[in-house]
Amino acid sequence: MKRYLEPFENCMEKEIPYCVGDCPFHIEILNFMEKAARGSMKAAFKVYRNATGFPRIANALCDAPCQRSCPLGEQGDPVRLDLLEKAALELTADTSATDYNIPPKKEKIAIIGAGLSGMAALLRLSTKKYTVEVFEKSDRTGGHLWDILDPELFQKDFEEQLAHQDYTLHLNTEIKNLSELSGFDAVYIATGKDGQDFGLLEKAGPTGDKFCAEEQGTGYFAGGQLIGDTPLYALAGGLAVGTVIDNYLKTKSLYYPKGHKKTRMCVGMIQVKDPSPAVSAAGGSYTKEEACQEAARCVRCQCSACKDHCDLLEFMDKQPLRVRDEIVATTLEGKSELKATPAKRLMSMCNQCGICKEVCPEDIDLDGLFLLGRQKMHKQGKMPWPYHDFWLRDMAQANSEQAALLRAPKGQSACGYALFPGCQLGASEPELIVKLYDSLLNQHPDTAMFLQCCGVPLLWAGDREGFDAHMAQFHQAWEDLGQPMMIIACPTCMKHFKEYLPQIPVVSLPELLRQWDISGGCCEETYAVFDPCSARDEEGMRQAVRDLAKDLGISLETLPDNNEYFTCCGTGGHGADANLEYAEFVAKKRISESSTPYITYCINCRDTFLKQGKEARHILELIFGEGSGHQHLPTITQRQENRRVLKETLLEFFWEEQMNIERKEYPITVEISSELKEKLDEERILEEQILHTIDFCQRHGRTILDEESGTLSGYCQIGYMTYWAEYKALDEAAGKFQLVNAYSHRTKIELEAVWNGIKQEIDLQ
Repeated sequence: MKRYLEPFENCMEKEIPYCVGDCPFHIEILNFMEKAARGSMKAAFKVYRNATGFPRIANALCDAPCQRSCPLGEQGDPVRLDLLEKAALELTADTSATDYNIPPKKEKIAIIGAGLSGMAALLRLSTKKYTVEVFEKSDRTGGHLWDILDPELFQKDFEEQLAHQDYTLHLNTEIKNLSELSGFDAVYIATGKDGQDFGLLEKAGPTGDKFCAEEQGTGYFAGGQLIGDTPLYALAGGLAVGTVIDNYLKTKSLYYPKGHKKTRMCVGMIQVKDPSPAVSAAGGSYTKEEACQEAARCVRCQCSACKDHCDLLEFMDKQPLRVRDEIVATTLEGKSELKATPAKRLMSMCNQCGICKEVCPEDIDLDGLFLLGRQKMHKQGKMPWPYHDFWLRDMAQANSEQAALLRAPKGQSACGYALFPGCQLGASEPELIVKLYDSLLNQHPDTAMFLQCCGVPLLWAGDREGFDAHMAQFHQAWEDLGQPMMIIACPTCMKHFKEYLPQIPVVSLPELLRQWDISGGCCEETYAVFDPCSARDEEGMRQAVRDLAKDLGISLETLPDNNEYFTCCGTGGHGADANLEYAEFVAKKRISESSTPYITYCINCRDTFLKQGKEARHILELIFGEGSGHQHLPTITQRQENRRVLKETLLEFFWEEQMNIERKEYPITVEISSELKEKLDEERILEEQILHTIDFCQRHGRTILDEESGTLSGYCQIGYMTYWAEYKALDEAAGKFQLVNAYSHRTKIELEAVWNGIKQEIDLQ
């Protein structure tokens, strides 16, 4: 897990906005803007004052460097932060300082110079309750401010913000030698432009700069205009050195961070669409309403690349660092009832589309962390089975004797090619595979049929050992066929083949078909190609689909979001079983991108869109003229039957064999309405499971009769699930019944020893 967690150290979720990086005070701009936008000007003022120390002076001196980096300025007007700060001052009736009840500290600090930087350092250090003495050679405080600002403005700031502080001010006291200052633990030299530095600037400190040094247990620091700062930066530097000296007195570490913190956010990371113009201040200052409007224009610059593109983070409204912490907490060793497991469902909702790492400037792989989290939960025996149980059973059916087929062409033992259509294409459109295989044999007579599941349900369920074992079996089957080139129809299968079986040569089906002479131009419709997320790294496959469509005469439109970022349809990772609402949210987002019908080359994408009412076609449907099109999609029961029929058809048509596989027969028949079939499909209940349940109840007499409606009800546990059926007897002697309702749940019910007043067997099958 370490390799997935380490990149989070560079996560820019909490990286400062552009404007904060250019502000000498590093104001908490997001906090300030949030308060200003909702009209809490007093609260906004406090944020501003806490950062600037002397808010009136800062506002008067500021030349708004923040506005030069505001993304809104690239297309119009930057946020007028200078006017917002002024409004916070003018609209706050009480601008006095807060009196903090902090016990005094024993250390003593001397400040040489009562100019702007010296007074700023005094404010910070006296607020921390150090004993501070200021030595000023003139008869007044303020230094250079007397030449550039109205004395009434800065003197009011000094008076207000230092009102609750204890300090000693020595006016008309010039320090000519540092030896005059004895008994001080730290000395700040802020003597102004061309002022005396007492040789400090010639002494390099341990960090390589020339603004701090230590002699005989006393720390010496220099700042302000003495080191070349402008008045605005002298104010910011004086506040900062207060923190520097505080750190020195606590740790004896000489660290003076010269310069200003910059953001790591890249240029262009924040995209602004249709920015509104700046709110004008008719009277030279904002009213409260105008300030609210202007603050609302702020785009709150922060890195949100993953949340902007990851459907899961958007749906759950979570940031990556919180997700990381929840996964770590959930996967810690220990009994689940004794610890929090906040990411149990969240981990199984991830579609495994890979977009998070694709868009993250620091290559943070949330998908990988989610998948590893599933694997840890599986090893601990705590993986919630309902999120993956159906797909594991579906995979077992696809790989069973009833549906799987691994055969070389008739009369051949070794093959140059093998068609691997995946388990879902045959379940949805078995006719397409029959036509496809026939065409492939005409082009490449040595093409084998490799019909089974690639094993990804095991991987997504966190069962890495089971997945690896499946891959080993898969590799052996490939060896037995003569190590053919695998023709992969499913992009998800292609992705996992390349990652987990790199020794097996693969080619995507669209790329192979593109080599054929498919033309005619008979389709004069317009479509948009929807690229599956698993095809993100398959440029050849993506282009081949577009070429095939154009060869058919189709006009293509672009899906700006999907075709650039390769977004997920919502099917991957079994996310729908963990949260159906989330899967529908994702599907509807993809559909909303265009009203144009979609062409896909992933059958899961096509089925997802058709289920949501979106017109969509698989590229093979257009090539071979087959497919469901606008018809109803097959239910899960029909899908499994389609696999059986597909194998039966392939054996009969290409190998002239009959599929002699016994299927479980029940002594009953059950009528199920189309409405109930849809309900069973939505709840992942196979019709065979209903047959099994009713047969079980009838054989053992474990039914409850509703005398009013005449229906019978009973239950049966199959695997992890308990299935309930409510049904009517049409002809009980002949075993004919009609289903009235059905549902399933995860609760296990122990069979009762007494049923309807009669002692029963409880060890039943």
